[in-house]
Amino acid sequence: MDRHQPDRAQLLRPHCQWFSRLGWALFAQMAAMLVLQLAVTAAVPGVLSHPVSRWCLSVGSAYGVGVPAFCLALRGLPAPRPPVRRPMGPLRLCKALITTLGLVYLSNLLTLLLTQLIGSLRGQAVTNPVDSLAGYPMVLNLLLGCVIAPLSEEYLFRRLLLERLRPYGDKFAILASALCFGLFHGNLNQLFYAFAVGALFAYVVLRTGCLWQSILLHALVNFTSVGLVPLLERLGQTGEQLTSLLVVGSIVVGLTFLVTSWRHIRLEPGSVSLSQGWKWRLFFENPGVIFFCLLALFLMASYVL
Repeated sequence: MDRHQPDRAQLLRPHCQWFSRLGWALFAQMAAMLVLQLAVTAAVPGVLSHPVSRWCLSVGSAYGVGVPAFCLALRGLPAPRPPVRRPMGPLRLCKALITTLGLVYLSNLLTLLLTQLIGSLRGQAVTNPVDSLAGYPMVLNLLLGCVIAPLSEEYLFRRLLLERLRPYGDKFAILASALCFGLFHGNLNQLFYAFAVGALFAYVVLRTGCLWQSILLHALVNFTSVGLVPLLERLGQTGEQLTSLLVVGSIVVGLTFLVTSWRHIRLEPGSVSLSQGWKWRLFFENPGVIFFCLLALFLMASYVL
């Protein structure tokens, strides 16, 4: 037996416990949401038959119960100071918005190809939970997409979670928080684009120190999908052409912005002296993150299967 092995385990244990605490917070959010949904649907069988009551249950469980559960699970877990505030100007903010839209549309196209392949293999189309938004009144979709979700999700993932991952380096913090953000949605249709925009929003917050700018970007992106695109669809063929122009233009221009800006990206190494391999191993090899990932994958499988 390696006599240095116990010492190494003792040194790594605090990092494993740290990641596990973050994982349990994510698990608490998702579990609390599901428990409330199951309890309400069992107690009130007809609650899902009306769009407004269905919207209230979905939003209330995810954000009214899930978010407080997340915050309570992280209570007492310290976080380093947020980065120095260096807000982006209007031009850079517009570039970030177009880049985000490009990532969203490109990720959606790749996801569509994947879900069509899975659907053809299983002989039945993969259920897309995002389609349920079409059954809600637009005012509720705008309230959720442009106010509730940006405020709640940016605070959870780009403030509470990201700040506690920053000591392990910007690269790790960005990718780990983006992965958690993708899994948080609990379905395959949103996994890839949530990961992509989650990484971009995390970088914006780390470089600017301004959470409000990622909230604004999040709200504008959601407004495009739940507000602008439905309005364009009402214009018939002209609206379809404008929508196609929006999608193609965002992908081409956004990826151009991303490629040309790549060499200007600056990532800090962090204060924790662990290799990238150990960081990821410790991140995944702990009870909290394991249970969160299993629950998220279970939800994804329920839509796919």
